[in-house]
Amino acid sequence: MFKNIKPVLGGFLCFAIVSCKKDIVNENGTGAGSNSGKAETASYLPYNNGSKYTYSDSTTGGSSAVVSSAILVSGDTTIDGKIFSKTTTGDSPEYNYYSSADGVTTLVNYNGQDKVTTTVLKVNEPVGAVWKDEFLNAGIPTTYEWKMVAKGINRTVKGVAYSNVIQVHLDGYAEVPVRGKLVFANSDYFYAPNVGLIENISYNPKTGDIEFQRLLQKPGA
Repeated sequence: MFKNIKPVLGGFLCFAIVSCKKDIVNENGTGAGSNSGKAETASYLPYNNGSKYTYSDSTTGGSSAVVSSAILVSGDTTIDGKIFSKTTTGDSPEYNYYSSADGVTTLVNYNGQDKVTTTVLKVNEPVGAVWKDEFLNAGIPTTYEWKMVAKGINRTVKGVAYSNVIQVHLDGYAEVPVRGKLVFANSDYFYAPNVGLIENISYNPKTGDIEFQRLLQKPGA
């Protein structure tokens, strides 16, 4: 069955981007880096073993919640010839995998036999750059189209002012038999250096109205 997959990132990043799936592979960082679980210099998706991130979630329906998650790094593993950090988030039994390469953050997860690869962030791309991920989701052709909207901007979240923020936009759609093109994702992501995701806004694909917002309440330490 086709699943309405939200763009996700492994471990605490998976938690940060709204939803999490099993068997995740994530390529994380702004430089060559390592996979020892140590935060990278000026990384827009840093992680430290034991770090805990807390977010405030809200919907237009009026519901709200405070959610938090911690990163636990249990070692390295090799996937497709690359070394990844093997991690879990809090009490979750699901493993997530990270690797770092030249500012490109890639996530791979699995929906049955389908391997879903998404490149959620390309730090070194200029403003206006667009990149796509194309994959099968339960056998249905699916596309994530990302765009670098802004770099070096200031943004205040929960009273905290962040500088040099990167904004990335996502449009997600699938070619569903009979129904044709189905748009299921329309979101903005804001990343701060050496902090990670500070804000996520999801819009209704049809109306453009805000449906969901996630704000960083307490960064990892």
